[in-house]
Amino acid sequence: MPCPKNLYFLAKADIPPPTVLAGDNNRHLFCQMVIEIPLQDLVQAAVTARWDEPEVLTAIIKVADNLMLAHGSNAELDALLKALKRNLE
Repeated sequence: MPCPKNLYFLAKADIPPPTVLAGDNNRHLFCQMVIEIPLQDLVQAAVTARWDEPEVLTAIIKVADNLMLAHGSNAELDALLKALKRNLE
């Protein structure tokens, strides 16, 4: 299903790059800080479009969970393909 036009602008939010190196213990906190305002804007835009805030937040959690599951599946597939390639060499 395509993204409603009034929410599409949020996908183009300017997110600054990380200011700490990968492996820094606080990197996840910095990431949370830079996505918090655009995420709040997304929630507000959906509420303005007459979605209930709890259902918007539930949808965000579900989408994030699905993305994490897909990321994990992709990582597992990559590992299997690398192992297969090593076995074939």
